[in-house]
Amino acid sequence: MASNKIYLLVLVIIIGAMALSGCSNGDSGVDDIPSDYEETRSINLGDDISLTQYEIETQDSSQVLNDLQQTAESEGWEVIADWEGDFAGYEIGVALEKDDRVMAINTAVNDGTTTATIITGPRDAANIADMSNDETTPSVDEEESNAPPTTDVDGQDFADVPRYPDSVRIDYRSLTVDSDIDREQVEYLTGDNPEDIKEFYENELEAQGWDIIESLILTEKDDVGVYVRASKDTKTLELGTQPSSDYDDMTEIIIYVETRAD
Repeated sequence: MASNKIYLLVLVIIIGAMALSGCSNGDSGVDDIPSDYEETRSINLGDDISLTQYEIETQDSSQVLNDLQQTAESEGWEVIADWEGDFAGYEIGVALEKDDRVMAINTAVNDGTTTATIITGPRDAANIADMSNDETTPSVDEEESNAPPTTDVDGQDFADVPRYPDSVRIDYRSLTVDSDIDREQVEYLTGDNPEDIKEFYENELEAQGWDIIESLILTEKDDVGVYVRASKDTKTLELGTQPSSDYDDMTEIIIYVETRAD
């Protein structure tokens, strides 16, 4: 996992939270898609970030990834990172860059077929894409002095996911889907380091009855990020951190929880 880039953390959270997004069409970033790849989802996530999914009648997800990677490279993309193992529900993947854009290609086998997901966006997209939903509070505007905010935006914290100590809530989003699924995303800002955040949430989530599925440290040069995935009853949780793009020496904590009706 050492080759993962911090940008992949953003892509992972987008994968987990993409159902909060609008449904306008996106652009996969790969022009020459094989004709036997069935496009099942195409979403424009905003901020020039797009997600496209394909279903392929094969269980060889490695070959699908290799084919897409070779096609992307023939179109001028260069590999910057790759991974394998269970990473946010995807078995293998690769990240590429071209000019000022980044692409992530992920593949996984589901029910005998391979699902391929392609996400493209600007390399400087350090924040989660704006997502249209029923209730959204805007992020705190950057102050002229560039000082971190000290007051919360409107919204609420999770009842069974403790807020990180002394952090400030900078964003809140929620959506109810067909009365069966509730989705919430909360973002916090803290001056603490990712290792302390990871340790805090590993302990506190277990104390609140969550089963931790995976807990990872992602590194890129001098930057460190955290990714945690957990489940509890009818809930699933994804948590990630990333360096703040607005405030020096600050870390953003993004927590996404999906709750399904019994």
